[in-house]
Amino acid sequence: MWEDIYKENKRLDIIFMSKYKEDSKIYEKNCIELMNEISEFANETKCFKYWSIKKMNKEKALEEYADVITMSLSFFTILNVKLEIIPHTDTIDVLYLLNKLYSNVSLLYENKSDKLVKQIFSDVLYLGDLFNFSDKEKYDACYKKMKIIEERLNSDY
Repeated sequence: MWEDIYKENKRLDIIFMSKYKEDSKIYEKNCIELMNEISEFANETKCFKYWSIKKMNKEKALEEYADVITMSLSFFTILNVKLEIIPHTDTIDVLYLLNKLYSNVSLLYENKSDKLVKQIFSDVLYLGDLFNFSDKEKYDACYKKMKIIEERLNSDY
């Protein structure tokens, strides 16, 4: 299943990178973008908002989650890493896992490591499990997001 998502995301990444190949800071910007997408997802889930009584909007959370998946997959393309899902961080604590993702993305900024790319992606997939997103929901959200990305690439977004 993730191989199909990866291939489509890679196709879009190649278009994106050819369109913006003059930008010498794409890698650094993508590290910040991944942290931003993780933050937008966390914000949508409200998992850290102990002061809020509002419930998570699952549809909006899935949209943000798809952004995290597609952005994390981009590092496979950028660093030419073979897609591989490795054991995820062993925790059931969402807050710990989110903080671990931030930490690992910061490490990835400093160290372009295949292992970190795989760890981040595996942890992102597991994060969706912790929020009880089904594989079908994850898959559908990713394809919906990639369709939007393709439309943006074909416009002056």
